[in-house]
Amino acid sequence: MKELSMDERVQLLVAPDSERLAYFVEQAKATGGVWSLSIEEDFVMGETDEGNFVMVWPDEAFAAQWATEDWEECDPVSITLDEFKDIWLPKLMAAKVTIAVFPNIEDEGKLSTAQELTDLLA
Repeated sequence: MKELSMDERVQLLVAPDSERLAYFVEQAKATGGVWSLSIEEDFVMGETDEGNFVMVWPDEAFAAQWATEDWEECDPVSITLDEFKDIWLPKLMAAKVTIAVFPNIEDEGKLSTAQELTDLLA
């Protein structure tokens, strides 16, 4: 896999949510994994007016960029794609928790349902 240059990383961060979602899906399939944030062995959840969400990124460096300010005690954690599809997504679907896919620093990213991601990652 080709390592992204700093310019390419910045371009992804300012890209529309739909482009970041497409990149996330492509990378998850290519690398066989996704990244989230954890604090003291619990995964970080955010909250919107519509309910709770978890955040996922395509690589460790993008996840680590979120570990600042309110999230500074969080650590990026790798999740295999099989575990994400077979365990995480069904549990998130049952709990009606959405997923913020590849959020950048300025927003929460593309909020997707577990079913949407299940279909995209199939």
